[in-house]
Amino acid sequence: RRALATRLADEYEEALGGAKASTLPHSIIHSDLNDTNLLYDDERIVGLLDFGDSSYTCTVFEPAIAAGYYCLGQPEPMKVLGQVLRGYQRTAPRALSEAEQLAYFHAARGRVLLSVACAAENASLEPDNEYLAHTSQPGWAVLERLGNVDIPQAMADLAHAYGP
Repeated sequence: RRALATRLADEYEEALGGAKASTLPHSIIHSDLNDTNLLYDDERIVGLLDFGDSSYTCTVFEPAIAAGYYCLGQPEPMKVLGQVLRGYQRTAPRALSEAEQLAYFHAARGRVLLSVACAAENASLEPDNEYLAHTSQPGWAVLERLGNVDIPQAMADLAHAYGP
């Protein structure tokens, strides 16, 4: 797992590190859109909670972070990435550029990687806490699936199957 995590972190850095992310559109984003931070009525999302992680960063990180969360426990994380991307593009003021689509993929995968890394650190501090060990398992399953995709092909598949 360490080798996979290191490779994915290196790929993230190659795709978004240095000045690369600075060339993408920026805005203030929530940065933590997961099911526990959404308020629903019977049909739709009506509000958000927990703005503690909000920041000025790449706009495309918003759907990427949400997609990372929603991939957990799903057998086909690429399909989830596509569904979130499609929903986002339906409401976004403009279509994402190729650079933003690639950033979306790496950022979604990076969010899951960050989650499992934090869980591993917390588990090392509390080795008897079964909850911490258990919560990282879905993340590793996602990383194993998303870590072995051909990225150019995956991006083409997303653009074709789930594009606007």
